[in-house]
Amino acid sequence: MNGDPFDPNAIVLAQLKQRLAAVPFKPFDIVMSNGDRHQVPTPDHITITRLLRRIQVETDEPRIVEINPLHVASIEDHQNAA
Repeated sequence: MNGDPFDPNAIVLAQLKQRLAAVPFKPFDIVMSNGDRHQVPTPDHITITRLLRRIQVETDEPRIVEINPLHVASIEDHQNAA
């Protein structure tokens, strides 16, 4: 499963890594299958675990949200509330 190019986990993790490597960094939201949104305002707010293949987003509250990549519906540019 780790080498499968159509592995949904691998695709989501690769998309996140691309966004984290972008220069300049652009804040983004991780949108979950249940509609929840998790903001990633800086690269310091997210960790992608190498072995467990999980995503951890740290909020400013402080709180850490652990995300299974299978539940990620989309990754979108962050839109500031008007």
